[in-house]
Amino acid sequence: MFVKSLTLTNFRNYSHLDCKFTDTRIFINGANGIGKTTILEAIYYLTLGRSFRKAEDSELIRKGEKEASIYLVFHTEKDDKDHTLSCVIGQGYKAFAYDNEKVRSLSKILGLLTAVYYDPSLVFFFKDEPQERRKLLDATLSQLSPEYLYAISRYKKLLKERNAALIQGYDTDIIAVLKNELINLSYRIVKDRKELISSLSNPVSDYYKKLFGEDKNLALTYITTCPLDDDQTSFVKNSQELFKKNQSLENIRKMTLIGPHRDNLTANLNDKDLASYGSQGENRLASLSLKLAIKDLLAKKLGQEPILLLDDVTSDLDETRCSNLLHTINEKGQVFVTGTKVSEQFKDYDIYVTDGNQLVWRNRK
Repeated sequence: MFVKSLTLTNFRNYSHLDCKFTDTRIFINGANGIGKTTILEAIYYLTLGRSFRKAEDSELIRKGEKEASIYLVFHTEKDDKDHTLSCVIGQGYKAFAYDNEKVRSLSKILGLLTAVYYDPSLVFFFKDEPQERRKLLDATLSQLSPEYLYAISRYKKLLKERNAALIQGYDTDIIAVLKNELINLSYRIVKDRKELISSLSNPVSDYYKKLFGEDKNLALTYITTCPLDDDQTSFVKNSQELFKKNQSLENIRKMTLIGPHRDNLTANLNDKDLASYGSQGENRLASLSLKLAIKDLLAKKLGQEPILLLDDVTSDLDETRCSNLLHTINEKGQVFVTGTKVSEQFKDYDIYVTDGNQLVWRNRK
């Protein structure tokens, strides 16, 4: 798939932006803080209905305005047709439309437009709190499965209710009912996360070798407090036992101690913990390798290449590894790259320049 045009109204710093894209390799050039990332953010927003910058929806609305909107035209390989996706974002609400018809819920747009992003903050991905890695797993699986999205959304709601019940000392029968439903939802979540990480392990290591240029082994590990049984009956039985063993501690700490909300994803580089022993460069290439592997997985499962959004990715890469990256992503669907400088390595990219108000095509190859 590829984006053909993008229109923003009162989105971040853009009062009105209207731009057409005629190629699959696009470099967005401009000064720091001018609005390059905002272009990528707007595209990504229409994949999952949220910003990749951890921003609240209210922050996306231009100061002094009541609403912001995104309107995007994209082409898909599945039916070889153009489609539209749009969103109106207000204070406390948002509404999506597909092919100019309003959709009832966010889940109805999942999988229509798929994108994978990378930004410089991901250099700390394996060093950050586990919550950030769980978010990546959930975002990936939600694009692949509406059933997973329902399971994780329902799980988070019930978890909040059960923790509140523990804090307020609710009847043990109510707490037990919430526990049982959490366990049943956990089976789907853990099973899908385990399968996802297993399917990513070899591609991630392969990408790392290509980008780093050395034969180093990068291995992913899924860590969970839940059982790893493949059949649901065993999973439920063993989960009940784990909850029973932790009941006293739960009552003391007033929180649910077993479940996918405590999951983690770790990485080892040549059998050493990447977060503890890896350099900044090694961590950067590891997170980038993970993103590229996810992109390939989405392409395989959904039958078309996701859009790749690389924000300021080359600023911290040396020339050799930058070249390795560009060679690796060549001919892998549409790519948007942002940066303050346009090097010779981007001679085959369409160059667009933003001044914070408009995005202007500068030259074509």
